[in-house]
Amino acid sequence: MNYKDLRRFYAFSIFFLALILSIAGIVFVYTGSYFYCVKHGLHPYTYALKQALALFAGVVVALSIYRYFDYRTIASNRKLLWGVYFVAIFLLIAVLLFGKEINNSKSWIYIAGFSLQPAEIAKVLVIIFVSGYIKYKWYEIQRKPSVFVGFLFLAFFPVLLILLEKDLGSAMILSIVIFAILFVTELSFKYILYPVLIGFVMFVVAVVTAPYRIARIKMLLSPADYYHAAGKYSSYQLVQAFVAFAKGGLLGMGLGQGAQSKFLFLTFSFSDFMYAHIAEETGVVGAAIVLLAFFAILYFGISIANGTDEKVGKFMALGLTLYIFLQAIVHMGVNMGLLPTTGITLPFLSMGGTSLLSMFIAVGFLMNIAKFLPDESRTSYELVEKGRYA
Repeated sequence: MNYKDLRRFYAFSIFFLALILSIAGIVFVYTGSYFYCVKHGLHPYTYALKQALALFAGVVVALSIYRYFDYRTIASNRKLLWGVYFVAIFLLIAVLLFGKEINNSKSWIYIAGFSLQPAEIAKVLVIIFVSGYIKYKWYEIQRKPSVFVGFLFLAFFPVLLILLEKDLGSAMILSIVIFAILFVTELSFKYILYPVLIGFVMFVVAVVTAPYRIARIKMLLSPADYYHAAGKYSSYQLVQAFVAFAKGGLLGMGLGQGAQSKFLFLTFSFSDFMYAHIAEETGVVGAAIVLLAFFAILYFGISIANGTDEKVGKFMALGLTLYIFLQAIVHMGVNMGLLPTTGITLPFLSMGGTSLLSMFIAVGFLMNIAKFLPDESRTSYELVEKGRYA
């Protein structure tokens, strides 16, 4: 395989993995939401059709970014870079001002009957901005503490806005991604330590100032004690997720046969508890395939980051890959009772048009970075030398 084919291999491996997961997601959204829609007087296909339309839009956006964009302009065109940042901030502030709180998180805006989750798009834009800003301010960040402090403010201000939306899960994921980007920049250790401390303090404050978050941590140790509690203090959904995993067994109950969604025991089986729903209908085998698919996305994304010689491409590929992978891992951890309950969706699979669109924006940029991998990149050279792509 020559270098040109290798670039296409990386790019379209991620694209087709995302596409396959998304098509499967439409199926699981349908089976998970069918009786929910009927109960609320909606057509049984309502959510599945919305997800299909979002997938079409996502595919168009991803392929357009791959075909017509050059990610390197993010760092070289400062107006574009700042435009990306201010759009992200505008979206996050708009949610705080005009958003509607659902499931303890103020993350939704309703426009003409459509619900949007602007924070999902904003997270991708912030990752792109951080990658480009570090690139064009590289020497100043290393040599001028004031510039580094300014960078920390720019990077973590969106995290603070997301925390104000009561979306601790998204804030944590975005913070970890920023830490990871800083870690591979080869900056001094203190440049990495300070933001880690800032992130830790923000996390502790967010937890101790919200009693229900402490309760959710306690739920992990004893879900039964909170089963009959009300609202945000209840472990009802978590226990129902456990039941879904148990009923699924090795091969699952079959598509559309999941009792937890059919009888509305697992209310959010098509969104927040999608992984439990998949496990109930397809068993351990289906759940394992989904997990392996995300590890494959992680592998190809890291390969792209390692293969590029452009710093902005390396930072961006790493950040966007971790954004997708960590969101999947957090969702799965929540569903299996390994992490406190949050409203994090399962990328490409859970119901949510804005979430799906944001994921395909990330995929489009990963494809675009792969498209511009240099012919003599260190990774490609090593793979060819080992005979793996000879």
